[in-house]
Amino acid sequence: MSFSLRLTADLTLALAARAINTKLGRFPILHLSPETNFEFTPDSFVSDGPQIGKESLRPISLGSRLRSPIVWIAGSEPLEHPGVARLANALVISGRHVFLETSGAALRHRLHEFQPSSRLYFAVRFDGDTSSRLPQNSRKDAFRVEMEAIRMARLAGFLTCAHLVLQPDTASGEIEELHREIRKLDADGLLITASEPTPELVGLAGQLRRRLLGRLWSLLSSLLDAGPSSALFRTSRNPADLAVPDSRPDNFGESAEAS
Repeated sequence: MSFSLRLTADLTLALAARAINTKLGRFPILHLSPETNFEFTPDSFVSDGPQIGKESLRPISLGSRLRSPIVWIAGSEPLEHPGVARLANALVISGRHVFLETSGAALRHRLHEFQPSSRLYFAVRFDGDTSSRLPQNSRKDAFRVEMEAIRMARLAGFLTCAHLVLQPDTASGEIEELHREIRKLDADGLLITASEPTPELVGLAGQLRRRLLGRLWSLLSSLLDAGPSSALFRTSRNPADLAVPDSRPDNFGESAEAS
């Protein structure tokens, strides 16, 4: 699985900097979403780069403006917004590692706008058991779309990871079965997070990470769960304090690639 040496080094440095000085250190993951951080409209862009709010995100100046090594683009389906590819490409040029979360439905029509890079991942979201909310056929259709999105992105030369989001009615066995199916596609990684910061879901997420994920993908999952929008992050603002669980090396391990 691809957890590159560059991403490993940047994440390690960010955690170390925050542990040394929590006031100056930034959280390793910067969360962006259409609802709160930027607008994907033609007017949102200047000639040499996109804008987030009132600050220009020109590729040359991004490194100094954003200290977080990882940018997570999620929220309401990002691929439905016209400027997302330009934003993602600019962030990659600036030296950020970009994870763009998507349901996969719009990926076929937008994939040509992105540039393959060792810093860009398409994070295809898989929600846990939704039997109480969606008909059986709808769940199967969504699963096919998500799996096809990973396959298509990989064939086009992009890095991919599956983002398994645990719901209150998620069963452990279902996630393990989904994990086996995703491995058949040779995705580059797997993330497991909780949809709600309840003790039950957070505990289940931790158990599944220990069984299914390698150390670095488990750490990245924990950091996502401890992001600015979660109750866990409000409790402990130092991601360096997060426990990194032991992992099974044969399951989504981190055979780092120099890039």
